[in-house]
Formats: sequence, structure tokens, C-alpha cells
Amino acid sequence: MKAIITLISGFLGILFFEGFARLIITFYHRVEFNFYGISHLPADVWTYVIFASVLTSTWLAAMLVLTVMRSKSKLYSVLFGGILLLWRGIEIANSHQTEPLYYFLTVIGLHLTGIYLAYLAYTRQESLSD
Repeated sequence: MKAIITLISGFLGILFFEGFARLIITFYHRVEFNFYGISHLPADVWTYVIFASVLTSTWLAAMLVLTVMRSKSKLYSVLFGGILLLWRGIEIANSHQTEPLYYFLTVIGLHLTGIYLAYLAYTRQESLSD
């Protein structure tokens, strides 16, 4: 049960952080709020903000998951990555007609990079503390 709650909490953390970045953009430019994609963003620079929020939130949430679970870090990294890939699969199914392919590939790559970096940081920290 602890694993399920931790994985869901990590996932919700990512949704909150990315959603918060999108909400700031929405308020700043007074545009309609969209939780998916980048085609509605008012300028290209905001695409980089979304990408940065994806990488940062993924790394932070993955560190949370690994820190709380403590054992089987590889398994929980893979499970967390699977949850994020499922979420992005739903996003692709809902918006593949309006969003560019590079957005989907970049976001998936950033999720995987964030999880991998968190896994490396966690395992290195664990090996130093032993």
C-alpha cells in the first residue's frame, strides 16, 4: 500500500508542478488554459519553460519515490516511468492531431532522463552512506 500511495503521490506532484507552470503562462498572457501540449502557447520561449518544468518535476518526484521506498530502487524507478509513459500515452491519444511530434518525443525523453538522473543520484548517495 505504501508503494501505491508513493507512486500516485509522485505522479500527482508532476501534474501539479507542470500544471502550475501552465497556469502561470495562462494568467500572464490571458490565454485559455490547456493541460496538454504546446501549440496553444503564445511564444516559443514558453515551450522551454514547459520542458524545464517536466524535467524538474520528474526528477523531484522520482527522488521522492526513491527516498520513501528505500529498497528496490530500480523496480520503483521502472514502475514510476511506466506510470508517466501511460499518462503521456493518454495525452498523445487526445492531442496527436494538434501537437507536433517533437513535443511528445521531447517530453517522454525528459521524463526518462529525469527518472534516470534521480536513480543515479539516489544510488550514488546510498553507496556513499554505506
